[in-house]
Amino acid sequence: MMRVDLIIRDNMKFNIQDRIVLDEMVDTFTAEMNKTHDDAELMDKRPIITREYWMQMIKEVQRKIDDFTTKKALSHSKRYR
Repeated sequence: MMRVDLIIRDNMKFNIQDRIVLDEMVDTFTAEMNKTHDDAELMDKRPIITREYWMQMIKEVQRKIDDFTTKKALSHSKRYR
């Protein structure tokens, strides 16, 4: 399983601005991954890494991001995402 480490110094947490950028990155990656897998299915090919595995990794990254996000930024993200 892939390991994702975030370097956080002195209890630093992601604020709303950080979280907007991180949410956009995760959403863009997810959309591109789905597009790639859909295209592969249309061409009757199998990607090396399954969609299910990618979704598992995306959820893990999202959980780690949530753990290092301020409560205010997390509620903002859930409200507007």
